[in-house]
Amino acid sequence: MKIIYETKGMKLFLLLTLFVTLLQSCTKDPEPYNNVPIITYYYLSAWQLNQTPYFTNPAFDTISFACNKGDTLTFVKTKTDTSWYCERTSNNTSNFMQDCFQTIHNSYRTIKGVGSFDVKHIRKGYVNFLNYLVPNIITINFNSSYFVFAESVIGDNTYKNFVGELKIKNETYANSFFEYHNSNQTNNIKGFFSKPYGLIEIKDSIENKIWLLNI
Repeated sequence: MKIIYETKGMKLFLLLTLFVTLLQSCTKDPEPYNNVPIITYYYLSAWQLNQTPYFTNPAFDTISFACNKGDTLTFVKTKTDTSWYCERTSNNTSNFMQDCFQTIHNSYRTIKGVGSFDVKHIRKGYVNFLNYLVPNIITINFNSSYFVFAESVIGDNTYKNFVGELKIKNETYANSFFEYHNSNQTNNIKGFFSKPYGLIEIKDSIENKIWLLNI
């Protein structure tokens, strides 16, 4: 009789274990990444890409800068590629949603002098953790300098770094403004920008160099 009692008790224990396991499997949410996502892609528009000449004007496939120290740098575009920043926006037991924002990147090769150059137009459009809408930006790397130009301030004469008409030698660049290297307001390297020409001048007070766009 004792053996039969232990056998029944064991069966009852196994049945209870199976029931709890089944209950947990029914109530546990499935992993969202195992499901097919719903993705919305946000592309850079033709209007946005026209805020610089780098992606729309073939004349800027080759770019040259001259320095007040006598050096010249010339860059030629090698490729244009696209990448995406994806922000997860919602989730439930059956699927999840993502918003994906486009970045277009121009890579350049140096064909004269020693230097580097590349340009990105980055669509942001998402709201960060401070509930702040992150603006679209254009980033330009020139040698060791890195400049970030907000798309929204191009042509905005109320912007704090707006300088209006910028006269350089025999050229006048309308609606010009500048940004500091690495967005550091105390930095001594400024990059000047004009919509039809992009980066037009780099003033490097550290090395006492001025680079001017050759047009």
